[in-house]
Amino acid sequence: MIPAILRRAHWWAITRLDYHVGEAIRFHYFRRYVVPLVTPQTRRVVDAGSGAGKHAFYLARTFPHLQVIGLDNREEVVRRTQAQARERGLGHLHFLTADLTRPLPLRDADLIYSFDVVEHIPDDRAALAHMLRSLRPGGWLAVHTPLTPQRHWFRRFDLDRLVNPLHAREGYRRGELEGKIEEAGGRVIRRVYTHGPWGTLAWELWKWSRYRLLPTLLLLPLIRLLITVEAHREPKEGNCVLVLAQRPVEEEE
Repeated sequence: MIPAILRRAHWWAITRLDYHVGEAIRFHYFRRYVVPLVTPQTRRVVDAGSGAGKHAFYLARTFPHLQVIGLDNREEVVRRTQAQARERGLGHLHFLTADLTRPLPLRDADLIYSFDVVEHIPDDRAALAHMLRSLRPGGWLAVHTPLTPQRHWFRRFDLDRLVNPLHAREGYRRGELEGKIEEAGGRVIRRVYTHGPWGTLAWELWKWSRYRLLPTLLLLPLIRLLITVEAHREPKEGNCVLVLAQRPVEEEE
């Protein structure tokens, strides 16, 4: 009886302490580079691959004038996030089921962003093209994805040893994503590297200590410090990239 209680208490403590480093770093760059693209004139923003909806919920709470639309190809995830939006009284936030490799169920978006999604899609060219076509001329596209090759502090986290079976590709070569966006008709405006050396070290320490209570307690302050360092020093190189692009204003249908 006591061991079962202790196991439950141990798991409760671990889940309460869990601090998803990858999500924290992505959210920092989202707020720093994507959120400023929202202006008083912005009306429609799309989260392409919304998942649990963290970014979409943040925008809906922060900008009541926006129509925020989250797209995901998993019906059960869409039902859950839509129910949460209703419970929170966010009538301007909607979640829809959609396949990004097919025409999207909307037009004339001011901003479409996609964080760590396109690496899961075999036909990424089709997904990028449909996102760009759903923008108004001059609208913004922001895409964040892993890069390859990567630089890690510990060999156990190199891509040849830590393969994600859900990825269609482990990452993009430097410049490859920008090239595909331009092939699809976008105009790349800026490239920002993310998960630089200190963010990568934070991620590796988190992966190593996750679901282990004592290592988590010991390392969590250092992990948070490393993320703070990453947040205040834009990396000159990184294991991921955020590409900001626009649909050209002069483009005709």
